[in-house]
Amino acid sequence: MVVPSPPDRVVLLGKNALAVGCLDVLLEAGAQIVLVVADPSDDGTDGWQPSLARAAESAGIPVQRPARINVAETVEAIAALSPDILLSCQYAQILGAAIRAVASVATLNLHFGPLPRYRGVAPIFWAIRNGETEHGVTLHHVDAGVDSGDILAAATVPILPTDTARDLYERSTDAGIELLRETWPRIRARDAPRRPQDAGQSLYYNRYSVDYDQRRLAWDADCAVVADRARALIFPPFQFPEICLAGEILEVGSVSWDRADHSARPGQILAVDDAGVLVAAPGGRLRLGDLRSEGRPLDAGALTRLGAAPGVALD
Repeated sequence: MVVPSPPDRVVLLGKNALAVGCLDVLLEAGAQIVLVVADPSDDGTDGWQPSLARAAESAGIPVQRPARINVAETVEAIAALSPDILLSCQYAQILGAAIRAVASVATLNLHFGPLPRYRGVAPIFWAIRNGETEHGVTLHHVDAGVDSGDILAAATVPILPTDTARDLYERSTDAGIELLRETWPRIRARDAPRRPQDAGQSLYYNRYSVDYDQRRLAWDADCAVVADRARALIFPPFQFPEICLAGEILEVGSVSWDRADHSARPGQILAVDDAGVLVAAPGGRLRLGDLRSEGRPLDAGALTRLGAAPGVALD
């Protein structure tokens, strides 16, 4: 008679809907989650994202919120739990050699980008900003590099022409949870493949590569490029690209473009309606929609009162 092996002892590190969804996957699969390591700011309250700490405590799982994961005291406490697997899901801290070594089987990370192409921070921003038509999520081993460890599994998701960063974030979250669900049986059976990354195919963006304070749209590039810049910055309710109309800053909640001919200068308004403004750009037109001023939605009348009209140039 074959005696089944005991369930894997897992330490789950992370935050947000991705980590909560992966917690559910592991519990459904019968894994023994011996500890959840939540973000220090996770106070157990659900906000725009669900709290991993709350979800873990509701399931009777111990929770820690170390300010520094790599200090000896924290490493020793986690090592004492004899974990087989450490799984990072949007965990904000880099896992050093000592903490990686406490897992007897593997230390893994779910990355919100296709590897090796999108290593580093803000892969969703950069994929849209760079005009990609598809993105992905990757489950990989954690090594001493940044998102450079061997790949276990990956999934691809489309980037639609009007997708915002928030749209792609939510699609990637769903794909990441499903990827773990599909891959876990092979991890459990110890037959998950390991595919080394080709560093020559890698793009890498560090934490300083994006300045989210620079949100003003410029009209100095092809209309498709301007649209990509805008979509990459749309993450409601927290962040929007901006335009300036008669000295007033307006937030842009949606954007699309076309190649229709026009004779206007880039940045000039072509039309105004309740959906927003149609703006001239090199190579075509931009439809900037869901416009707001200090959080207030603006219809055609409000835009007209602010000075929006055909021929008016956005600052």
